[in-house]
Amino acid sequence: MTIDLDPCIALHQAGRLDEAIRCYRRALPRDRGGVQVNRLLGVALFAKGDLRDALKHLQAALARAPGDAALLNDTGNALRALGRRAEAAQAFRRAIATAPDALFNLADTLLELDRPAEALDVYRAILARRPDGMDADFHNNHGACLMALDRAEEALAAFRQALALDAAHPGALTHMGAALQVLGRPRESVEHLRDAARRHGATLPLLVTLGHGLLDQRDLPPALETFAEVLRHQPGHHGAMVGQAIALSGLKRHAEAIAAIGRAIAAAPAERPAHIVAGNIHLAAGDLPAAVAAYARAAALPAGRRPDAAAALLTFTRLRVCDWTGFDTARTGLVAGFEAGTARLPPFEALALADDPGLHRRTAAHHARTSLPARRDALPVRREATRLRIGYVSGELRMHAVGHLMARLLECHDRDGFEVHAISLGRLTGDPVQARIRAAVDGFHDAVALTDDALVAMARGLRIDIAIDLNGYTGDSRGAVLARGIAPVQVGFLGYPGTSGGGFLDYIIADATVIPPGAEADWTEAVVRLPHAFLPTDGGRPVATDGITRARFGLPEHGFVFCCFNNTHKILPAVFDGWMRMLAAVPGSVFWLREENAPATRNLRAAAAARGIDPARLVMAGRVDAMAEHLGRHALADLFVDTLPYNAHTTAADALQAGLPVLTQAGRAFAGRVAASLLTTLGLPELVTDGAATQEHTAIALARDPARLAAIRARLAAALPATPLFDTPRYARNLERALRAMQQRALAGSPPAGFALDEPGTN
Repeated sequence: MTIDLDPCIALHQAGRLDEAIRCYRRALPRDRGGVQVNRLLGVALFAKGDLRDALKHLQAALARAPGDAALLNDTGNALRALGRRAEAAQAFRRAIATAPDALFNLADTLLELDRPAEALDVYRAILARRPDGMDADFHNNHGACLMALDRAEEALAAFRQALALDAAHPGALTHMGAALQVLGRPRESVEHLRDAARRHGATLPLLVTLGHGLLDQRDLPPALETFAEVLRHQPGHHGAMVGQAIALSGLKRHAEAIAAIGRAIAAAPAERPAHIVAGNIHLAAGDLPAAVAAYARAAALPAGRRPDAAAALLTFTRLRVCDWTGFDTARTGLVAGFEAGTARLPPFEALALADDPGLHRRTAAHHARTSLPARRDALPVRREATRLRIGYVSGELRMHAVGHLMARLLECHDRDGFEVHAISLGRLTGDPVQARIRAAVDGFHDAVALTDDALVAMARGLRIDIAIDLNGYTGDSRGAVLARGIAPVQVGFLGYPGTSGGGFLDYIIADATVIPPGAEADWTEAVVRLPHAFLPTDGGRPVATDGITRARFGLPEHGFVFCCFNNTHKILPAVFDGWMRMLAAVPGSVFWLREENAPATRNLRAAAAARGIDPARLVMAGRVDAMAEHLGRHALADLFVDTLPYNAHTTAADALQAGLPVLTQAGRAFAGRVAASLLTTLGLPELVTDGAATQEHTAIALARDPARLAAIRARLAAALPATPLFDTPRYARNLERALRAMQQRALAGSPPAGFALDEPGTN
């Protein structure tokens, strides 16, 4: 029987879907084949949005014509719309043999299934069949696929093709901004997105991408307003809530930031990245236990296709509170995950977790490649200079380890030969150290509130000859600014004992101990070795003696005092195990440790008890505001016992300057060789051990041999008045010679090259 479907089809084509559907339903009983009417009815129901009923009729037709390519394609569309993408992909694959248009649907579905490598194969097959004639949607989706595969340069080209065909394509406009951000070009991204919004209207996805571009530029108030605009239109937009929280945290509005990220997590508790952001926000607010809990929640959720730093941040933050739960397993898995490309390991955290300079270079290189601008601008060398213009860039030009080390050096610079600038990336405190630094330099430039663009413009406007980065990947660093270039010569110094891993720093200031000859392969910078220790110091600091008693600081009047004032993240469980064996071997002894945070103190005491040591034998040193008193109290201890893989740096210099011997273990990496550098300069090489067991046995032997330890203390005291280690003017002259040599190479047009300085007057 022939069925006249023309009236039904006419209604369908006229958009009168309800009438067309009723017409098809009346015709359905007369369709003995069960294909034609079921298919048309399914298509009409799909167009109306009745997806489940549409699928039922399409599948009924497909059961009778399983090889019908057009029907397979229609069925795949219904399955895809219902979120059953894996089944949809199977339908499209069966359809493509005779219905090439199904390739488009298959590619897009595979992309939605987060199978971008398979999707890319299909997009390439489409291009091979039809090299011309692709529409803007195709190029946009192809670009999204390339973005998912971390091929942002190719993706950017695809988005440009899409916009060449449709200048107002909303997806391509937004995706192009995101690609520029991934490529480390946030300024171009922001300019593009703002222009797109002005010309074609601001869609919510575009605004969210713009907000994140502003975050990348440190342009926090406009970023916050951009996210607020999105949330006014769509209060539950997850990306905008997360961006709002990040902006609030950057503006130090910690309580609001915590509330904002809490709302984002409540709306989407399975989103792993939001929990990582929550951890970062709690960390910035100083709530370490809350940060640990947030990172733990992130790490417990399924990982996305892109590796993240949840495991590394959890492990490192647990170190800060001395929670060593599963530490060895976590560290091994983290390093293996980084090497396999399934986990991120930030470079600073890598320094504390492993004594492996090769790993440190790889983590830094990965960070530089994925997070910083790829191209450093070539800036002209200033040839008319009568004074070499140098600029120290740091977020710690205040009462901080770096500030304490730098203040005297800045005062000792030769003002006839050098014009010295300080570019401050951290908060203005007005404390005595910051006041000293302000008075010691020709220009102190507060850059904490500047966007990256504004900071680059300001720094370049100073026409600095040599920029000296004191941050590396720590604190308030602005790596993106240095990666773009603010001076013809750029140098890493002091604040970060590792390589940048990128091409944006030309030199690293070191010595022959922290980077031994032959270790240059672990550095992307040319290595410059000073004649003595690389660490600048202040030999003129007073050391208090009045009122410095053991009773005042909670120490026993009698008994041996082991000491370590290092940060808690440097205390690994194996180090602590050795310390506890020292206490067990030396009756009446105590270990004097820095009290960094209350959770760490609780955990350290619990760990001591778990190892059979009375927790009262751990004495915690609270903060002392006066530096003279802090130095003076070192005299109450008998021996400073160092950590590895991250040594004592400033803390070792403080102890030695106060006359307290430091017993260290020299590691392989810069971070684990600083105390050895200081001791070598002082002429006390016997305090540099070659392994944990030797360090432990030596500490116990010294505690049991007061005469031997007294002789070492006497040698240290005798060395202090004339040692180069605490002769800051001498240090400044050597550093200046190194800087002049770098400048001479730049003036000659020669590339950076490593060199070692001898002390003037030596051969």
